[in-house]
Amino acid sequence: MSVLVIAEHNNALLKSATLNTTTAATTLSNEVDMLVIGYECINVIMQASKVNGVCRVLTCEAEHYRDLGAENIAAFIVEHGRNYTHILMPSTPWGKSIAPRVAALLDVAQISDVVAIKSSDTYVRPTYAGNVLTTVRCLDPVTVLTIRTTNFEPAGLENQAVVE
Repeated sequence: MSVLVIAEHNNALLKSATLNTTTAATTLSNEVDMLVIGYECINVIMQASKVNGVCRVLTCEAEHYRDLGAENIAAFIVEHGRNYTHILMPSTPWGKSIAPRVAALLDVAQISDVVAIKSSDTYVRPTYAGNVLTTVRCLDPVTVLTIRTTNFEPAGLENQAVVE
């Protein structure tokens, strides 16, 4: 089982929400890859390679990813994310704009605002305006999750992952 974390950044710095998302990913698998999509984002790539729990940092830099637009990024994720069992991104405005597109293009369900991971197919998420925690199970071949970052500790930065 392999997990793909989509790195949130601004082409200069890795956003801290990615660190929390990586911690969530490591509860699913020891095989965690991080995908950095952007333009002229070598600093982000180097930061991503230091995130604990990440085995490989996959990179794609191109001019049309400069604005980090959801449509372009979602299409790339779908093209290269089919071999993963889980695709995770932070439950931030950026992640929430990309995750539904990825799930729709993969024709799978998206599970939003995950606050706990019980197993590889069972997750806890808030419903009813956050008043009720619901446990959901997903049997899709690829699971697309947005992670509520406040529920997971940030990953440390002592790693040395391979960059591809």
